[in-house]
Amino acid sequence: MIRHYQFDYDFAEALVDFIVDTKKFTVDMAKGTLEFFTWDYDLEANPIDEVMKKYAIEAIKIATFNNYNAYGVIQEFREKEGFVKLDGSMGIELKTIIGYEFDADKLDMEIS
Repeated sequence: MIRHYQFDYDFAEALVDFIVDTKKFTVDMAKGTLEFFTWDYDLEANPIDEVMKKYAIEAIKIATFNNYNAYGVIQEFREKEGFVKLDGSMGIELKTIIGYEFDADKLDMEIS
């Protein structure tokens, strides 16, 4: 079964899309990932959904701090321990990503 996950962070400040093949990336693999990182997650929810939330946050962090596009994020995930490749070979494919863009105009400054 193929699922399309679209994540919107803070009203489109950052976006990420994944395609997940649940025949390749299984519930057991998702549970293993959640347990590997000892993440806080909803135990009642679908483990794949919970993992994809964590992948979305990590992908947005990488894109933001390194100014990477999808290709750069995919390459970065190849080196990250505990994560599967995002090229689709393990069932998760990163389709698009737009990292958060910091804007000095949104920065409040107080001098005392």
